[in-house]
Amino acid sequence: MCSDAEKGGSKILSVISVTTLASFLTGLNARLAVVGLPIIASALNADVDMMLWIIQGYMFGSTIIQLIIGRLSDLYGRVRLFNLGFLIFICAAVLAGFAPNPYVLIVARMIQGIGGALLMTLSVTILTDNVPSNSLGTWLGVNQVAWRVGAVAGLSLSGVIIDVMGWRWIYLIYVPIGFIFYLWGMHTLKEAYKPEEKPRIDVGGFTLFTAFLISILLSLTLFTSGTTYIQMASILLVLSLIFLAIFVLWEIRIQQPALDLRLFKIWQFTGGITAQLLYSIGFGSFSTLLVLYLEIVRGFSATSSGLLIVPFEASYLVFGVLGGRLSDKYGYVPVTVIGLISSATAFLGLSTINPSSDVNMIIFYEVMFGFGTGLFLSPNTSSIMTSVPAGKRGVASSLRSVSANIGMLLSLNVAILSMVQYIPYDVASALISSKGVEDLGGYTLADLSNAIAKSFMTQALAMLAAIPFSLSRAIKRGRKVKND
Repeated sequence: MCSDAEKGGSKILSVISVTTLASFLTGLNARLAVVGLPIIASALNADVDMMLWIIQGYMFGSTIIQLIIGRLSDLYGRVRLFNLGFLIFICAAVLAGFAPNPYVLIVARMIQGIGGALLMTLSVTILTDNVPSNSLGTWLGVNQVAWRVGAVAGLSLSGVIIDVMGWRWIYLIYVPIGFIFYLWGMHTLKEAYKPEEKPRIDVGGFTLFTAFLISILLSLTLFTSGTTYIQMASILLVLSLIFLAIFVLWEIRIQQPALDLRLFKIWQFTGGITAQLLYSIGFGSFSTLLVLYLEIVRGFSATSSGLLIVPFEASYLVFGVLGGRLSDKYGYVPVTVIGLISSATAFLGLSTINPSSDVNMIIFYEVMFGFGTGLFLSPNTSSIMTSVPAGKRGVASSLRSVSANIGMLLSLNVAILSMVQYIPYDVASALISSKGVEDLGGYTLADLSNAIAKSFMTQALAMLAAIPFSLSRAIKRGRKVKND
């Protein structure tokens, strides 16, 4: 007969097998279409703004649904919603694969973001419910490494899929894979969390937050388009801040908020969330900027560009688990700070690239960035999730995902805003969409390269800004121990 320890270990491994597959699927999704965006845009006659929203559509859908995910998972349990995420993801993949125009593709990506959010957010919550806290950092690291394995597979296979089967298959390929994973999840997962509250959904909070997110994204998109839309962009920016302020007041006043903002009274939670937001602002546009540099400035093919980004993902595969193990042994503060310093240093290195930069040096900075990402992400996630009561972990996971997604959404807009300080938006758009053009109105690919490099500098500063928030948690915790 199996001992209780053996049964417990078998249960944990079963849970990890499902959450790992979910992470792999969403990682594959995140990278499979990156190097094919110019081809998709050309096939569907999409302009640069539409390309931006094809990228942002997934993150937008993922972000707005977070408010409902956290509440629903704490009210009804995690497993049912998690398995529903697979089905939504699959259906959206079918719609994207047969999209006749960029508008349908954008909508499909938004729906797919909803499914992806269910999978990613609840995989962390399910792990937290089933894995002992003293090994949670390690298993979260494994979960995030699975995401990176999917990302490596996506980067490696995207060019081949596009060349052999056509661009639509970079979405349709999710259908058979996702269905197999769905069946395994239905067979394997059992609910460990017992809901304690009566169901109530915060429709008002969801509406206000969605209005805030739409307003700020449209505002930043218009700001990148030059002076023509500056007035409308400014109005939308002010409007977004008003929506955010009303949302905060609403959430504080109602009894069952979509996001329990009182969790921000816990500094270990607040510092981790803030550090993650700033890190995501730096991280979010990394792949897009590097693809633009490799494909447009250097003239590499989509397949070659995908393979040249693999060193970052491979580096994270190695150091992702290491970060979790080190945080379990030495604490999350020193590990996350080293990760942030390494990531910022790598981006400062990338801020020096030019049309003749040594590709080996770029790969070196990618590996350094992978090292920093591995040391930051899983320890920071573990510190956030273990800082709150068990009954609030669903909401905490949603807040964590919301902060990461907002950072990712803002990142590309920040990157473009940074680039247009050095090269006009319309010129940058023309150079990007007209591969092989060496000169346009006095501007060249060297100017585009410089603009991309300066954007990397901006992202590095965002990561450096996250360091004080990680350090301050050690100070706060030290004071608490001393007072006790």
